[in-house]
Amino acid sequence: MPIRPASIVEAITSPAFFGPAFKPVDSWSAWLTLWKIVYALPLSKEEAGLFLQCTGRTEPLVSGYREIYTIAGRRSGKTRMAATLAAYEALWGDWAAHLASGERAYLFLFAVDRTQAQVAFNYVKGLLELFPDEIEKITNDEIQLRNRTSIMIKTSNYASSRGFSTAGVFLDELAFYPTDQYASPASELITALMPSLLPGGFIFGASTPYGRMGFLWDVFEEYWGQSESDVLIWRAGTRTLNPTFSESIFSRLFKRNRAHMATEMEAEFRSDVESFMPESLLTPIMTLSPALPLSGRAYLAFIDPSGGRVDSMTLAIAHAEEGMIQVDRLEEFIAPFSPDDAVSRFSEVMKSYGIKRATSDRFGGEWVAENFRQRGIVVDPSPLTASELYQEFAVQVQGLQCRLIRNDKLHLQLRSLIRSTRSGGRDLVSHPVGGHDDLANAVAGACVMVKRHYVKWSPREQAARMPQSTGHQIPRDTAIYRERAAYELRRENEVIMDEFMRSGDIKCNRIVR
Repeated sequence: MPIRPASIVEAITSPAFFGPAFKPVDSWSAWLTLWKIVYALPLSKEEAGLFLQCTGRTEPLVSGYREIYTIAGRRSGKTRMAATLAAYEALWGDWAAHLASGERAYLFLFAVDRTQAQVAFNYVKGLLELFPDEIEKITNDEIQLRNRTSIMIKTSNYASSRGFSTAGVFLDELAFYPTDQYASPASELITALMPSLLPGGFIFGASTPYGRMGFLWDVFEEYWGQSESDVLIWRAGTRTLNPTFSESIFSRLFKRNRAHMATEMEAEFRSDVESFMPESLLTPIMTLSPALPLSGRAYLAFIDPSGGRVDSMTLAIAHAEEGMIQVDRLEEFIAPFSPDDAVSRFSEVMKSYGIKRATSDRFGGEWVAENFRQRGIVVDPSPLTASELYQEFAVQVQGLQCRLIRNDKLHLQLRSLIRSTRSGGRDLVSHPVGGHDDLANAVAGACVMVKRHYVKWSPREQAARMPQSTGHQIPRDTAIYRERAAYELRRENEVIMDEFMRSGDIKCNRIVR
């Protein structure tokens, strides 16, 4: 091993270690203060003042910190510093003492995608190549050192990182991880990796902030200014962490868009962007299983169409019962698919529920109405935008006026919706960049249309005004008929078993098919 530096500060400043990569070293003084805090090194009076400014705390813990989240402006050097911490711990972390024979310790570099993760990986590679004798092997996504430590890049998929002995986790731009699988992917990732941390293992997250939602906002709310906590939140703007950033460019950016630059450069969370539908509202209402059509019940359908290339095409069917709106059916065609196949399937499903007229999101124009018209379904464009539908739907959710089908994908899409304030005080509700809301849009549309059309009607008025389902008249050669037959058989079996269990008669002769 190379001669060990006394601390990470010496590793960064000394020409014998990483010093050649950090010139001028004075420009990294704020980051050096952070590393002193993390490793419980003495602070000067000026550094103690910076600690108070960037953490909201009065005194650092004498034991240091092993879970750190840096909320920093753009071009502040956060990715480079995360890579430096990884290289330092890989070379001098003494992880072999915690490993079994043949085992390796891993430091993971996580990012939004592989391209972004490769940036941090290249920084680490450049630092480790200053010590070529310590490198055992380098591949496109892993550096193996002779001390049984490896640095590996990963994207924000927690499942791919289970089963490793983990020395450190680095999360770059964690406020922007994609929400295709989880509403809070950074939270899922950290929860999955925490049990695999070796003694003394650490988590270091660094990101420019975004809206007042998600994991980064949650940890900021919980730990900012909490002097007793061993989770450190460090927040600083670009010019604080990188004094070499051009002051003239900085001033011009602020003049053009002060609100936006307060987030991008000063690390302030945006007050005009927040989570639209918290978990506490969804849990009580997502309780239903899909229900097949019942005779005499009035149903309404809402379609979120798609051209079949990128987004799913979805259908939601709902009805009102004693003032409560219930979602009965969800259908989804996942891209890529044939729009004609989706229209045929949706038409068959709607007819089985007695539906001959539906409402559709405004996407697609005339082809949607025309394709459904050819199959006997009249489709009207929604009078409301998706954002307006969500805002009316939220009133129903908050008032517990609706019941939704238990569906993980629907739950994720509803949890991921974002509320943004626009000029004039108007709110816009939409899915996050790169996310989807196809199921959420269909469900919100169905619930809102049911509420607007006939939730206040009496059963007699519903019978007079709305098409009625005629489940017994479903053609026998259709998939819907087979689904209904299987459903009725299950219901019959459940009734038989209930009677049997209540009677306690072990001589029950009825056969459960």
